[in-house]
Amino acid sequence: MSLFGKSRYLITGVLISWCSVGYGQSAITGKWLSPDGDRKIEIYDSNGSYSGKIIWLKNTAASVKVGDVVLINITYQKDRWTGKAYMPARDRHVSVSIAMPSNDELEITGKVGVISQKRLWKRCK
Repeated sequence: MSLFGKSRYLITGVLISWCSVGYGQSAITGKWLSPDGDRKIEIYDSNGSYSGKIIWLKNTAASVKVGDVVLINITYQKDRWTGKAYMPARDRHVSVSIAMPSNDELEITGKVGVISQKRLWKRCK
C-alpha cells in the first residue's frame, strides 16, 4: 500500500473519531420528559457547557416554575456529562452525572454525600 493510501485511512479514521466526539457532546441537547411524566426540561448549549430549564409542568403548584434553570454548568468528559442540578424539594444544588444509555434516554444520577439516586428521562417533542 502506498504512503498516500495509508494516509487516507489515517485521515478518515481521525475525521470519524472527531465527528463522533462532537456528536456525543451535543446528543444531550433537546427536550426531555421526567420519569414521573410531570415535567419537561430543555437542555441547550450555554457558552461551552450545557444548561437545562423547565419548559412544561403538569402541576403548576410545584415548587418550581416554567423557565427555572435546573441543570447548570454541565460539561462532557469521558462519555458522560457532569455538573450541578437544582433540587427544588431541598432548595439546594447537587452534583450530577449524566449518561445516555440510548439516543432517547438520559440517565441522571444525583449525588449528595454518599447517597445517590438515578432517574431515567425520555426524549420528547
